Amino acid sequence: MGLCTCANDCITQPQLKLETAIQNIQSCHNSAKQTITLCTSTISSGDTLVSKGESIKDSLIGAVTDLDAESFAVIADLMDGDLAHEAKGLAASMREHSNKCMELSMSMVKSLEESVDALPDKIESYIERKANQSITEELSTEERGLATNLDEDVKELSTCIDAIDNLKLLTAIQSGTNAFVAIASKSEICRKIFGIIRKFATSITTITEAILALDVSAVISKVKDILKAIGLCRYIKQFAEGCKGLMEKIVVLYEGAADKLSLLWKALSSAKDKMAESLLDVIEAQSFCEKAGEKMKHLRRSTDGIERQFNPESSLTLLKAFNHSKFGDSINVTREIDGEMMAAKSKMEAAANVVYQEYKSLPPMITDGISDTVDEDEDVALAKTKIASMEADLDDMEKSIDAIKSADSLQAGKALYDEVSNLPQKIDACQEMIDVCRDCASKGQLSIDSFLGKWSLETAVSQIQQMCRLVSTSSFMKEVVVHIQRILRVMSRLLDELSKRVKSVANQAQQFLKESGVESSVESMIDSAGDAVVDKLDSMVGKFFGK
Repeated sequence: MGLCTCANDCITQPQLKLETAIQNIQSCHNSAKQTITLCTSTISSGDTLVSKGESIKDSLIGAVTDLDAESFAVIADLMDGDLAHEAKGLAASMREHSNKCMELSMSMVKSLEESVDALPDKIESYIERKANQSITEELSTEERGLATNLDEDVKELSTCIDAIDNLKLLTAIQSGTNAFVAIASKSEICRKIFGIIRKFATSITTITEAILALDVSAVISKVKDILKAIGLCRYIKQFAEGCKGLMEKIVVLYEGAADKLSLLWKALSSAKDKMAESLLDVIEAQSFCEKAGEKMKHLRRSTDGIERQFNPESSLTLLKAFNHSKFGDSINVTREIDGEMMAAKSKMEAAANVVYQEYKSLPPMITDGISDTVDEDEDVALAKTKIASMEADLDDMEKSIDAIKSADSLQAGKALYDEVSNLPQKIDACQEMIDVCRDCASKGQLSIDSFLGKWSLETAVSQIQQMCRLVSTSSFMKEVVVHIQRILRVMSRLLDELSKRVKSVANQAQQFLKESGVESSVESMIDSAGDAVVDKLDSMVGKFFGK
């Protein structure tokens, strides 16, 4: 289709302001050259941004594919490291370049439209109509596809931004990965768009150079080229607007993903450090429990004879078999056991306090939806049942010891015999409770080992709950240790009272022997004293112990 029939007449009219049109075309030419320079620089930045985005994405995917606690610090550094900061800077720069491209495209369109305004009305109307019709003629299939999908690309980035804004522990791996996959792919689209803009700007400079090289009177013969240039300028504006929208989303996503993921992984990395820091205390708690267990076995062996010697053929042999110092040794062992268990409890509490404070400092995105209440294991429930039952027995035992202290010798002897007969049972129960504490420390170590081990989307919540489990285990162990201390305290009182009573009997026996003319210690005289003296001593001791 050609120009209107009056075109030749129109172009000869004196009111044509071709000089103004030439000036505007020159302005468009200058803007196009600036656009080319800007796009060249931006494409280079885009290449770098895509490369860095791909690197971050690949590193993130690699880290989460084989995720363990040691990876937390790596990912946190990745999100807050130089690479991420440089990428964010490049994205912000590309966004600003998009804005500048829009300004330049608008300037070019304005210049060309003002050039058209200088033409007669009929030619101006024709150019406007043709410019709108020919706008898509310069686009390749790929370019049309990019233009068509820009809105969908922006929506996809918006979805990623929403996921990051609502980031949770369970979604962190997938959302973080999706974010950087999207950043890399959309940055590549923006890089391509700047390539398209540069191509269009180059075409515009070619057109405007050709027009500017003509005589002013010949400018009107290039109307078709002006049509093309206007269409290209408008498409530059459209692409620049689309790229600006993408880059704004990319910048928001970069900043949100980097900040949120950095916060999350730094928190997990700190939790990992605290769990690792607590490991030594938990291991030492196990060691103290094991030492207490060995000493409890020694106490069991050293007091095992008390039960047997309380029922001998001759009660006098009790004086020979158990002297005051032997009872003192047993009492000292109970105190040592108490010290070991106090140390074990202290170590577990130290570990639990560190972990508890760290758990409380975790951001809500990690702890939301995670219960800090841990279900009891069957063995814990069983141990609590035994403790409740034994506490009642210990109440009765303490009342009995209180009664013994104020009773006469015969009554005290009978009561002591009853309590001492049950002493091995109490020692065995105490040994069982020490084993429970050792198991608590072992479970604490398992919780730490689990946290420091492999992680996955499926196990993430369970891994965090290991922190709560360690605290709960320590709390239960404290209950058990308090119960053990009470058993030890009652046993110490019993042994102390027994020691005092045996010593009293020994002193009475020594005095009796002295009055009988036997100058010897109780122990040495037993094997040499006459039958009559032995019988009398045996009778005296037997009465004391209710024989």
